[in-house]
Amino acid sequence: MKGLNFPGSHNPRFCQFVIDRSRHLLKPVFRHKVDGIRRISAHPLLPLYLTGSQDGSVQMWEWGHSQAVSTPRPSGTYAKVTRARFSQHGNKFGVADGDGNVSLWQVGLASSVARPFFTYQCHNKITSDFVFLGSCSLLATAGHSSESKNVALWDTLLPQKKALITAFTCHDQGASSLVYAPQHQILISAGKKGDICVVDVRQRQLRHRFQAHDSPIKCLAIDPSEEFFVTGSADGDIKVWGLTVHNALCSFPGEHARSSFFKNIGQGVTQLHVDAAGRLFSCGADGSMKVRQLPDRDFSPVVQSIY
Repeated sequence: MKGLNFPGSHNPRFCQFVIDRSRHLLKPVFRHKVDGIRRISAHPLLPLYLTGSQDGSVQMWEWGHSQAVSTPRPSGTYAKVTRARFSQHGNKFGVADGDGNVSLWQVGLASSVARPFFTYQCHNKITSDFVFLGSCSLLATAGHSSESKNVALWDTLLPQKKALITAFTCHDQGASSLVYAPQHQILISAGKKGDICVVDVRQRQLRHRFQAHDSPIKCLAIDPSEEFFVTGSADGDIKVWGLTVHNALCSFPGEHARSSFFKNIGQGVTQLHVDAAGRLFSCGADGSMKVRQLPDRDFSPVVQSIY
């Protein structure tokens, strides 16, 4: 069992017992097939989730149902979905796409296809990511623009021509990912050349910039207590950084190495998440999902891998 390390992991009979019990206990609650899904986001309060597809379509689903509740964007009209997110309280959601557009909708179940209340091309090449900044009217976007204004802040309540609050010249070849630390009002962006930028949202200033990886950064995550954030790169490395003092707390090289087999899901680390218990969840192009326990300021982690 590749990558697994736990008491009894070298005993074939015990490993087979674990596999058999997992098949028995870990049964899917519900399964339905939807082709071309690239992004998925769960509602923070209601049993709803969003899907965004390669064909540009966006659908909202209710848990346990095989028919979509609504289809905010039909297929075949828009560019591929690069990010879908709900706001903190779930009253709005947004979608970014490969043409650089960001669209926002009010969450409502009355209409099968609702019109977005905000649509704008935030970056003229691609918008890779966006986050809501506390108030649902404020957004930060990351992408690639011809003028290298690759991270921008927006106020969606203003007229579209005045909606851009400020833009930052950073991340040569574009920005790939964003996370927001609301307690510190800090925005962290990652670039396709492995660099990190730290933006003070309150002052609207680029506070710090440093090189985190030698390859493109694919994803970011921040812990709920805002003590550290995590970066994952295309070469499969994961690093943990202090939020206020941007030094590397620990590094996990080659956790999700480049894969030639899983070509359809990209390379390296594809997604990161840190929960309130200090556990780091990661998945990657090697087909594995790993869970690490990160003790407070003592990063001697315990890791489990699931393939």
